[in-house]
Amino acid sequence: MSTTTWRPLAACLLCGAIAGWTAQGWRKDASIAALQRAAASEKTTAATALAQATARVLTLERAADTALAQRADQLNQEQTHAKTERDRFSLDVRSGAVRLSIPIASGQCAAVTDTSAAAANRNQARAELDAATAAALDAIAGDGDDATRQLNACIDAYNLVRDTYHVQTE
Repeated sequence: MSTTTWRPLAACLLCGAIAGWTAQGWRKDASIAALQRAAASEKTTAATALAQATARVLTLERAADTALAQRADQLNQEQTHAKTERDRFSLDVRSGAVRLSIPIASGQCAAVTDTSAAAANRNQARAELDAATAAALDAIAGDGDDATRQLNACIDAYNLVRDTYHVQTE
């Protein structure tokens, strides 16, 4: 093959290679651009979904916070009312307006569990409690009542949070 025939062939091959390389580059650039557009679209969709989910959770949190604050206020009101009632009862016991007694039988304290028996036995021998003992028993009962109210408020708060966030418990 002579150089005169070889040169045009080499030039054609070189032009073909350059054209192919350029076309392949355009295809690669177009593929990359399409991938970038798809990624940007998915990123926008994910960001929108995240913003909506965040807004839902914030709304739930605000509602739960409000409900918990209302329950705390209710507990404070219940505790204040109970303290007022206990204070009034203690004053009545100290003033003698209320007298506390327990039934006695044969010189020993007998626990009465049947209220109908207690009602039928109004004339049974009873021992009157002094004011200090009555106040001590009232304080014990009041502490128990306060603890019960606080535990009920805790249970209410737990149930509220569980129901608000749809938590599944076993």
